[in-house]
Amino acid sequence: MQRILIVDDIAENLYYLEVLLKGNGFEVQSSINGAQALQLAREIP
Repeated sequence: MQRILIVDDIAENLYYLEVLLKGNGFEVQSSINGAQALQLAREIP
C-alpha cells in the first residue's frame, strides 16, 4: 500500500482528501500545518 501525507489548514479539505485517497487504496496521514507535517514525516518513515 502506498502512503501519502497531506497538509492543509482547512479541516474540511483534509477530510475530503482523506476519503478520496483512502478509497483509492492509499494509507493516509494528514496534518493541519507545516510544523506538524514535518514532525509526522520524521516519525513515520
